[in-house]
Amino acid sequence: MLIFLSSYCLGQQKVSNDSAATMLKQFYSSYIASWDSPDIKKSELIKKQYCTKKILNRIADDEELDADPFLQAQDTDIDWLKTLVISKDTQKPNVYIVSYLDNYTKKRIVNKLLVIKEGQKYKIDDILTY
Repeated sequence: MLIFLSSYCLGQQKVSNDSAATMLKQFYSSYIASWDSPDIKKSELIKKQYCTKKILNRIADDEELDADPFLQAQDTDIDWLKTLVISKDTQKPNVYIVSYLDNYTKKRIVNKLLVIKEGQKYKIDDILTY
């Protein structure tokens, strides 16, 4: 049991030192929190900061979108941040798995995101699960 837990902690530590994973944590933390703000444009500014123009244009052009593609939901819950898990996909380069527990449905919501480096910053370039 101790070996399992120590290897799990080491795996988490590797991701926490990953700049792209750090960016995703910052994005989701600020993005989910922004939904509680009376300033509606705040979430749009956050998306512009953390996402490429490619994915923002794709989302804007999708007329059939009935939920936020980053959250797979129409509303948010700040408690999602307590269960937020970000890990690197071991099968595909530059792909990260972001998940959180939806307290209402008791299901884990999972998104796979393609992350690229633009200049010195990592940005979300595609949502592979929407």
